[in-house]
Amino acid sequence: MKIVQCSLLLLLLILTPYSVAQAETQIINQTTHPSLVERAFLRSLGTSVILDVMSSHGDKQQYYGPRIEKVIRDDTNDMYDISLRVIGFEGPHNPPYTLIKMTIRIPGNDFSSYTVLDYTHNVISSNEAKKLLKFAPD
Repeated sequence: MKIVQCSLLLLLLILTPYSVAQAETQIINQTTHPSLVERAFLRSLGTSVILDVMSSHGDKQQYYGPRIEKVIRDDTNDMYDISLRVIGFEGPHNPPYTLIKMTIRIPGNDFSSYTVLDYTHNVISSNEAKKLLKFAPD
């Protein structure tokens, strides 16, 4: 009898769905124009956050063409990791152009505080910049 009860209990534990909070990832299509939600999020993030991150990493320049590439939501810790890119430039939208990629962690309860998880910048050609800006926000 105990073997049957133990077997049933084991089977029940195996078959019972359990909830494990996981990270949810969304990759944003870069070959279409940004959605209304992406534009709204970029606006709420504000140019000051992007410029502050760039400045703190030695890129004291302007940017345009921001795009969100990926969003990861960590449900367990209530955080969002936002990976985005911008095209940096000096002067009136003239070369040299810099492709700047950054990943920012934003707590779900306080969008005014953030942590920079990753930051890269590479000089790119005018043709590369043109391709990246094809689907940038207006």
